[in-house]
Amino acid sequence: MSADGGSNKTILVVEELGQQHLAARSLAAVLCRAGWDARLADFRRKQGDVGSDRAAAEIIALAVDLRPRLIIFSVLFADRVPEYLALIAALRRAGVGAHLTLTGPLPSFAPVELLAACPALDSVLCGEAETSVAALAACPDDPARWRDVPGLAYRETGSGAVCANAWPAATGIDDLPWPQRDGTGTAFRGYGFATVQSSRGCYHACALCLPCAFYRTARGPCYRLRSISSLADEIEALYRRGTRFFLFDDEQFLPPGAARQARVEAFAQELARRGLAIAFTIKCRPDDVEPAILSRLQEIGLLRVYVGIESGCQATLDLLGKGTTVQRNVEVLATLSHQGLIADFYCLLFHPWSTLATIEAELTFLEQIIPHYATVFSFSEVAVYPGTPLARRLQDEGRGIGAPWPLAYAIADPRAELLRRISGLIFGGSTAHDRIRGRIAEAWFALLLARRFRPQRFAQGQADQLKALAGRLNRETLAAWREMAAFAGQGEIHDASRVNRRAGEWAGAVSAACLRAEDALSALMPDQEW
Repeated sequence: MSADGGSNKTILVVEELGQQHLAARSLAAVLCRAGWDARLADFRRKQGDVGSDRAAAEIIALAVDLRPRLIIFSVLFADRVPEYLALIAALRRAGVGAHLTLTGPLPSFAPVELLAACPALDSVLCGEAETSVAALAACPDDPARWRDVPGLAYRETGSGAVCANAWPAATGIDDLPWPQRDGTGTAFRGYGFATVQSSRGCYHACALCLPCAFYRTARGPCYRLRSISSLADEIEALYRRGTRFFLFDDEQFLPPGAARQARVEAFAQELARRGLAIAFTIKCRPDDVEPAILSRLQEIGLLRVYVGIESGCQATLDLLGKGTTVQRNVEVLATLSHQGLIADFYCLLFHPWSTLATIEAELTFLEQIIPHYATVFSFSEVAVYPGTPLARRLQDEGRGIGAPWPLAYAIADPRAELLRRISGLIFGGSTAHDRIRGRIAEAWFALLLARRFRPQRFAQGQADQLKALAGRLNRETLAAWREMAAFAGQGEIHDASRVNRRAGEWAGAVSAACLRAEDALSALMPDQEW
């Protein structure tokens, strides 16, 4: 690795910025505070002719032009690791001599594998990188000084063996600068939009959760709250620039026990004192849902709750360490529905130990909650990430071999594995079901934002019809699932032609249901742009 000009103070921070997470923006802010010229670069996903191939070319051209001393790749999603590694290799082929480093929860648990997979990669910055990124920025061209950078994993000169420094101590959230943002702001459905963070980490220990494993490994408390005054200061600054809609990018918005009511009240009073009328979304777990607290949050702008239900099968809930019950999950969704809050969650139908019985339980749960659920079901699977208890169990069983981004696995029960593969074809990304799910989610935001800010334009009847539309689609989809499950349980799953024929029939039925739902949605909300 050769440096491109020791006096160059430019640093690129690369991330999929459209996801509105804060990791790269926070790193850029820390670097700017330390005196570096940190610039954000958007590594977009593939979307036709403006996809990740074009984004990669733009980043390469930018790096060739600016000749930065350091390029940091912030990894949000495991499935994009191969694209990041390909981009890093392409930068080297283009003659970019900057130090190239990866950071994020997943890289923190797989530095050896990443450095082995990509010779062009110089290092992996593990742990909460805000603490150590400025130290790396000061010496990107001096391997002798890398030894002193907390959390840095790198190849030893000569032997090539990977050395990994201890992760840095966590930084207090109030001590960090506000994330670097585009001065023009971001809009969503006609409203200024921004992501903010009121806490870091989580006080639970779900076995599948990569962020939970990350914060439990870091040096410091696994859950840290930001002060209300600091949070309100940032919200007010964004509000004065036109932002009205906020996404809280917290793993766990509500603190544990008695502290949550006091914190919610303090937040509400601070917003009122400053005259900030906002709308927002949060994430929480089913065991955090308390009607009185939700009502207070709704008074100050809560629209939607991403609730960590994950499963409607008790055996799976126990496997994942969720610490809750199926009945509690049903009750929580009923509570949210009664209070007029839109709930959303990913139903993790599949995991390495799935059986037809666990899938049957999931389908029964989804049928039970249709009256309480106002959007479209998602059908997904557990991703097994390095560093998690689930990964250790999988590897202890001699499974999950290969690159850990994430660990690949096959379900031991071949009939459950068949359902998993069919599900991916029908309900995966870029399918009709994926498209209508996104459109109905946007429709809800349009209605809820109107209810919050322009009540004269909100019609409860329209909201009721949207919920009924989602319910019809969910029922039709579950009918297809029932046929799929019956075939997997009794059919000849090794007859490839028959499996393919039936899969095509189910895909056609689901696509037809989705198209009917799209037509109904267009008729219900003809003024919306999708």
